[in-house]
Amino acid sequence: MARQWAFLWRLMRAGRAHDKAGVEATALGECAVRCWACPHDGRNLPDGWREVDPKYQFLYMLLLAVDANFRLKNRIRSNELEDPSLGPGWGYWVEPESYKNHLKNYVNEKEISTCIAFAALLQKDTRMTTGLRVSGVGGCVCARHECVRPNGLGDLQKGERYSNMDWVVLSALLGFSLMLLTISYDICCQWKINLRERMKALPEHMRLSLDDVKMQYALPVWHAASHNETCQHQNSLSFKVGVGKTDGEGVERVWSGLNPVAFSTKDAGLGVRADAIEGKIDSHNFLKNLGQGEALQRKLVVAIAERDRQVAAFKDVSRTVEKAVKDEWRSMIAGWLADDSKPNPYVVSTKEYPTEAAVRAQVRKDEQVLVETGSSALQGRSATAFLVAGIQIEDAQRRIIAQLKGTALVVAEEDKRIAEWRQALLVKISKFRNLQKIYMPGAPGCLEELEGTRDVDSPPVAAERVKLFMPSEMPGASGDGLRGCVSGLLLMEEKLRVAQCQNSLVSLRARLHAKRHLISFRNANITGQVLSTKARTLIEQLGERVESYANRYRQGRKALDCLTGEDSFPDLRPLRPEDVQLDGDAGETDAAARKKLAMLGSGRGARAPRNAPGSSKRVMSWIWTAAGALDESMMHESVRVEWCRALARKTRWSEEVMLLREEMRRVLRYLGWQAAWWREREVWREDVTAEVAGGLRAYAQKQAEWADRLSEFFRTKWNVPAVQVAQHLLAEEELHHLFSLE
Repeated sequence: MARQWAFLWRLMRAGRAHDKAGVEATALGECAVRCWACPHDGRNLPDGWREVDPKYQFLYMLLLAVDANFRLKNRIRSNELEDPSLGPGWGYWVEPESYKNHLKNYVNEKEISTCIAFAALLQKDTRMTTGLRVSGVGGCVCARHECVRPNGLGDLQKGERYSNMDWVVLSALLGFSLMLLTISYDICCQWKINLRERMKALPEHMRLSLDDVKMQYALPVWHAASHNETCQHQNSLSFKVGVGKTDGEGVERVWSGLNPVAFSTKDAGLGVRADAIEGKIDSHNFLKNLGQGEALQRKLVVAIAERDRQVAAFKDVSRTVEKAVKDEWRSMIAGWLADDSKPNPYVVSTKEYPTEAAVRAQVRKDEQVLVETGSSALQGRSATAFLVAGIQIEDAQRRIIAQLKGTALVVAEEDKRIAEWRQALLVKISKFRNLQKIYMPGAPGCLEELEGTRDVDSPPVAAERVKLFMPSEMPGASGDGLRGCVSGLLLMEEKLRVAQCQNSLVSLRARLHAKRHLISFRNANITGQVLSTKARTLIEQLGERVESYANRYRQGRKALDCLTGEDSFPDLRPLRPEDVQLDGDAGETDAAARKKLAMLGSGRGARAPRNAPGSSKRVMSWIWTAAGALDESMMHESVRVEWCRALARKTRWSEEVMLLREEMRRVLRYLGWQAAWWREREVWREDVTAEVAGGLRAYAQKQAEWADRLSEFFRTKWNVPAVQVAQHLLAEEELHHLFSLE
């Protein structure tokens, strides 16, 4: 009875009672609550929106976030009765029968992996599916407003298969007129590869014409760190046109609200489960729409302030570059956006050394050859992926340490962010330990020994200080080729560590070149406190990146010392603090400068002390004599990267401001369309009694009046001066900070 009651309310809110064709004529997704701020042709888009200037077309782009949720499982029950959903396909679930028939052909579909993404690597094959009828749910939501799309949910029958997500995404696009589409997915680098071919297996009405619709694929901001560096740069949301500051993680926030339903639906029949989840999503989408008034207003105030800051920062960087060079770089960006196989303008090209991604691919290839010939003792999942996961954890640990080191006063928001990083890192370390038992049988004993030396009353070790016990960290006698690891693992780590050191040096030299360029320009052209402060901040940010790459090199070099000895790689020497500089940067030490000042005050003249470093005795740092260092184009490339990234930040924040204003207009237009739609249904129906017709008319009038009043409320709220909104936000932040201190 409760299900029927909820279902009838859903039909009434969708206006199905006012349709002469009856409930049976309900179209797919027609009962779903739509997002008011997303573009809907015929509802909230202006006439002629397809003919708008190409540089403003992004205002009408649809942004979707796709992901799988493995908590919304459903168990097989032997005594279950056939009890389908009351409205199959009318809300958020894909059409059941067609979807099931489609999946029957893809049970044994082979997954591909050309990118070592941590989450996909360590979790994809470990989902427990025994005894489950449904292993999870694939979902599609609007990436900016976090509303579940109509027909945007589909059950996963055998893990996270590409064919499942194809059907879910394309079902969520049925009936929508598109010109531009951006899809954020944590494994988009894999999912997009054969999408055209897979669409040929779908019903013709579901196939999306990729020639008529311009599509972009991107990684969610938080998940991107799990992918290799090349993939991150290739699929970063920061470099995609028209996305503003969308983070692509909205679908995760939807799951957090739906996960509690998993406890009550895990043993339910599929029909009961579908109706329960649809009711929850109805409430979620409706509340999200009501919250647009507050959310869009707050976001706009923040976006305007940050846009102005990024515009000023870009001017500081751009002032140092000639117009002809900037035009060349803009052309390079346009070429890469049109064809991402061209050189990426946002990264420094490495000419002497293979990239880390190339080395990983080669190591995986060598590993496969050993497995095929039977000469390898490796087992289970990829050993290369296991080692890369460990190196990625080390990178994450250094980032947290650097963040803590550079934060003099940890405010509440910063403390919360660091806590989230630590929690995510602990999850990765836990999965790393599971694989470590396979490839490093000696590691558990070392971990127990280390734990035995720790004071039981001391607090737990922070995530960034956890010792991983990579193969290079394992104790072993001189010449021991195993060190508690399976055969071949030490050699694999050696190759990966060499690539880590070489590529870290390339990035280090690039940042040093960019730093010198900015310092030279500041000294020659900038005066005044305001401009000098901005220039100093920019140089300090570059300095932090220099230190980050230096520490990454040192950690890789330390691992190589443990694996092969100190003299095995003469080009990869120990990196001292005085080595991290350009030729001529050393100058005078603070002590020497103080001596000169003392001499000036003593009347002995300004002669430098005999032990002061002179230019004739200055030695160039070894990082500039190593192979590949003396490249005259390096400085040009490093400055280009800084300029292109500053341009991307400025552009994304400018897009964010424009998108938020357009979304405000779309919300008001949608409410206006909704009011007009209900007023059209105030007319009397001839096929019902006068009493029923009167009730239908009254309900239509009520809905139209509600839409008008809400529209006026939003319009009044958004007309409040930005200064007052900013003051309100600052007051709330101050209260939050006070409570967090308690």
